[in-house]
Amino acid sequence: MLRFAGPYPQGLSCRDAAMVRGISIKLLFLLILTVASGFGAAASAWAEPFRLTRLQLGLNAGLTRLVVEASAPPQAELAASADGLGLQLTLPATRWAAPAPDVTAGGLVAALGLPLLAPDGSLNIAIDLIEPAVVERAFHLGPQAGRGHRLVIDLRPADPNAFAAAFAAPVHLPLDTAVDIAPPPPLAAGERRRLIVLDPGHGGQDPGAISASGRYEKEITLNVARAVAQKLRATGRYRVLLTRESDKFIRLNERVSLARKREADLFLSIHADSLGGDRATRGASVYTRAEAASDTETEALALRENRADQIADGTSTTEVDDVVSILLDLASRDTARLSSRFAGLLTASMGETTPLRRNALRAANFRVLSAPDVPSALLELGYLSNPADEALLFSEAGRDRLAAAVVAAIDRFFGVEAR
Repeated sequence: MLRFAGPYPQGLSCRDAAMVRGISIKLLFLLILTVASGFGAAASAWAEPFRLTRLQLGLNAGLTRLVVEASAPPQAELAASADGLGLQLTLPATRWAAPAPDVTAGGLVAALGLPLLAPDGSLNIAIDLIEPAVVERAFHLGPQAGRGHRLVIDLRPADPNAFAAAFAAPVHLPLDTAVDIAPPPPLAAGERRRLIVLDPGHGGQDPGAISASGRYEKEITLNVARAVAQKLRATGRYRVLLTRESDKFIRLNERVSLARKREADLFLSIHADSLGGDRATRGASVYTRAEAASDTETEALALRENRADQIADGTSTTEVDDVVSILLDLASRDTARLSSRFAGLLTASMGETTPLRRNALRAANFRVLSAPDVPSALLELGYLSNPADEALLFSEAGRDRLAAAVVAAIDRFFGVEAR
């Protein structure tokens, strides 16, 4: 399969590389347009196959969007590629009749392969991915405003396990029918979309706190993170990455490394607490990183959270201690200042939505907040040992309110930072 996929010149920034990637996808299709036209000629013997008249690749509300426009309602199949590093889009009985694709760089797609005609008359297009992705939604749009029938496919980032599960069998598209959704307001000239890394606490063999009714912290943290991610992406202002997309154990240093490698603009670790037999204490609280804890209760909380790796696999964390010490030495005052600013905004925003703990803004030596170059905070949503908090956290309406408060704080944070 012919593809364009790097390498890029040394010293090229990620943003410039994304632009090169977008231009290269267009050039590749221009170079093979004659070949694709040959496919169309060969297909002319078919009994009126539908024609693929336009292919668009771009961004919409924080998702990578592929739009297939055709002379009739497109039906397609999306499957994992043989090498497991990408996807293959198959359109049955299709003739290629499109110009070079309309490409906006910056999404999850590294390269589009040549449209290849299969013996059964279907058209196959390989989609090379920068990282694993799954279908957030796929729907059909009818002809309007001079456009033909469109199959719209929105992709979002996922971890490898979620990718493998989603494409264990080919996915038949569209998944549903929808009408056009108004795009979000365009970004101002020169403005880029911030990358927010959301970290649902615990996972896998580490359940986190357990409520009186037997429900797990790891469930609520993932559900709230997903709700926050959906709202952030819908604004069109942010890129969002979750440290885990499923019930999976991830070590604390791996969560930090992910945010640093992706050069995140903000890292938010999401948790819920429990105080055993204390059913009265409730409310949200927000934490930043500090070598000395703000109080004994917060120090105990940090010790519990920092033992997550040992709880899961019994591994010593001595090596992580050394790494944390180095990172603390390198930590910039600016990052600490930004972390404190965001934590204050998040505390205020949460207070507009849900009860807060007394002295809700606290600090302790949390390992998961150790990135020296990424503003970071930890949000405790409430107490699973409190019946009211448990009911709030495990209700869809409650999660929606909490997610909206987090998004409002993030919006305010970047608004303040820009001044």
